[in-house]
Amino acid sequence: MSTKNKTFFRLTITLMFLLIISSCSDQPAVVEDPKPTPTPTKVMQEVPPTQTATPSKCEGLSGEVEVQILVGPADAVGLEPHTVGSIPFAVTTDEPPYLLQGGGGLEYGDILIEEWGTYEVTMNLDFVITGNCEDDKAGGALNMLVEGTGSQLVVVNAEDFHGEYPWEGTVPFDFNFPLEEGASFEGEGYAFVLHLK
Repeated sequence: MSTKNKTFFRLTITLMFLLIISSCSDQPAVVEDPKPTPTPTKVMQEVPPTQTATPSKCEGLSGEVEVQILVGPADAVGLEPHTVGSIPFAVTTDEPPYLLQGGGGLEYGDILIEEWGTYEVTMNLDFVITGNCEDDKAGGALNMLVEGTGSQLVVVNAEDFHGEYPWEGTVPFDFNFPLEEGASFEGEGYAFVLHLK
């Protein structure tokens, strides 16, 4: 290559280099965004303090109802007038409404023997308890329906006389006992007393 050509070649290269540099300097500078810093996505939640629930007085409640029934004909002739027994019951559910159930039997039998003859009274009652227990600010209550189903028989023998006086039926009693040991209801011919366990 001649000296003239070499010089021309160098000039061409230099011009091209200058053109490249000037074209680069006219371009606005491109600044890359820095990589975003990851932020934690898990937000700490404020946990409220746990409250200890006070168990209901009705949960697991059980007991018995003491029953005193006046046997009318017995009292009329001087026999022991009352028959006494107990009917067990228990709450059967773990949450409101706290249902309760129970049941039991009551038997009475007595005879009066005199010179004139005999006077015999027998009575059998089967009781079923249904209802529910309420726990409230007033102390709570047991709402009970106590149904006694059974029979009574009076037999009188006197010299030439023989008489039988049967009775059969159902006797309902509706109570709202306060949740207190010894709470009671009395009426004509009956008394019911609550005993809690």
